[in-house]
Amino acid sequence: MLNLDTLANLPDYFLFFGAGLLVWGVGLFLYELVTPIKEFDEIRNGNTAVAINFMAVAIALALPIQSVGHSTFNPLELVLWGGIGIVSQVATHLVIRTFWKTTYGRLTARGDEKPCIASALLLSGFSLVVGMLNAAALSY
Repeated sequence: MLNLDTLANLPDYFLFFGAGLLVWGVGLFLYELVTPIKEFDEIRNGNTAVAINFMAVAIALALPIQSVGHSTFNPLELVLWGGIGIVSQVATHLVIRTFWKTTYGRLTARGDEKPCIASALLLSGFSLVVGMLNAAALSY
């Protein structure tokens, strides 16, 4: 039997979902701000490698927010700790990009697409792993 009393929680759902989307959107904006690649332009021009990497980054940025969402009943905590997770994620991206300039640069290389895809998969994997470790650190 359906318990319609649970619909009383609908405003909280929208509040948490909205807060999560806000933090995630800020994270995507920060990532786009610190990266020298203009992802949306590259994707519009058909750059598969950039699309693969950007989607992995988008998923990885959502993981810490998801983890905090499981740990709190306070939307302000979601914003605070989700924001800390996002900043950590973007900072880690900057470190990886600093040490792997050549690999990162291959994302926009013209010509043979195989090295571009290989670089995208490698960087995507690291983004997802960092996102999972970040999410684990935020589950308190």
